[in-house]
Amino acid sequence: KLCRPAPTDKKRRQPKQSHPGIRHTRKPKSDNRIRRQMDNIKNVSNKIKAGSCMKILVVAPFSSPITQRLFKQLKNAGYEVLLASHNVNESDGVVSLGRLNSFFGYFNFLKINTLVNDFKPDLVHAHVVNHYGMMCIFQKKPLIVALWGSDIMLSPNRGNIIKKLIFKTINWLVLKRATRLHTSGFHVALEAEKQCSGSFKKTDVFYWGFPLEKPKDNEIENISYRMEKEFGLTGDDFIVFPRGLGAVYNPKKTAFIIKNLINQNVHIRHKIVVLKGFANKHDEEHFKSLVDLSSIFYINRLLTSDELYFLYSKTCIHFSIPLSDSLGGGVVEPALFGSYPILSDLPSYRKYVEQNDGLILHNYDEEGIKVLCQKISEGHYGKKNKNIPLDYTLDAVMHNLSETYKKTQVGF
Repeated sequence: KLCRPAPTDKKRRQPKQSHPGIRHTRKPKSDNRIRRQMDNIKNVSNKIKAGSCMKILVVAPFSSPITQRLFKQLKNAGYEVLLASHNVNESDGVVSLGRLNSFFGYFNFLKINTLVNDFKPDLVHAHVVNHYGMMCIFQKKPLIVALWGSDIMLSPNRGNIIKKLIFKTINWLVLKRATRLHTSGFHVALEAEKQCSGSFKKTDVFYWGFPLEKPKDNEIENISYRMEKEFGLTGDDFIVFPRGLGAVYNPKKTAFIIKNLINQNVHIRHKIVVLKGFANKHDEEHFKSLVDLSSIFYINRLLTSDELYFLYSKTCIHFSIPLSDSLGGGVVEPALFGSYPILSDLPSYRKYVEQNDGLILHNYDEEGIKVLCQKISEGHYGKKNKNIPLDYTLDAVMHNLSETYKKTQVGF
């Protein structure tokens, strides 16, 4: 039998035909892709009808208040959430990726792949394209990436040629791999399209910062006591610089504005409060060399969400003048308490002011800043009636985010 000769052409079997004259052919790949998408739609719909929760692996910096609120609100909405981050103590639903000592820590793909295999999420939600987004490109689940602004607008365009090339390559890889993208800045989505063709059509643009929740009354009293004891901060009608001291947040111009506010004696009527944010020791020392800290209230650590609520509730004016940004919480959160925003000339900021209220700084020359500080001292800008636009409510943010999650699963 092993040596049986091959059949001649005359005896060679012909493929079965369902009908004379019709030959069987493979279905095109496009048909298979459509069928797979339809199956995904049915699976997502069945899951929603059955009331079962979606499993989400969030990979993001847990030290960021916006990440903490995202984690909390996803759990409150019924999602099963596991959050992975560097430099974090493990707790319920939070796992550590170890200590981040250098940028090379973001190349540890194995840790994410292991988490995905163990947790088996429905999708992975990574933050910052060239940080946690990069860590997630080799796992096999649907990937949604949050664009934070500077990761798209600044990282690929600063430094020497080699550094630019590295970040452009990383961004291209992550944007290409992502199933879905989301950002709060339309101009960020347009720039991402330039870095990787096809990115724009899979990007959702909406504000995804969660409003601060009011602490309990007794907790507000405790916060007031702590803020006075730790920072000497009392009273209200604060002028706040909430963005931090990193290079992207324009510390030189921040210092220049503060000096002019002090020269106009604005600090006598309004306490000037500056938040350290995520600034490192070098950024902090640089800022201290530019400003006399004895004339301002410097918050030298990250504040909790409850502490931010307390601070913003007593803020009348806030400055956000970064070199690059999508629409961040440093703009919206104080404004939701009625604070008047004074902002740098960025596309997402211009759109916000057009739709709401605020002032765009078109230039930073000495005469212009002096006029601005003079108007502040005369009371031209200040606290407005508290008004929460519909786009920034908790329900609106959760609706937009859940829709993006559904699109991510369906489109995978």
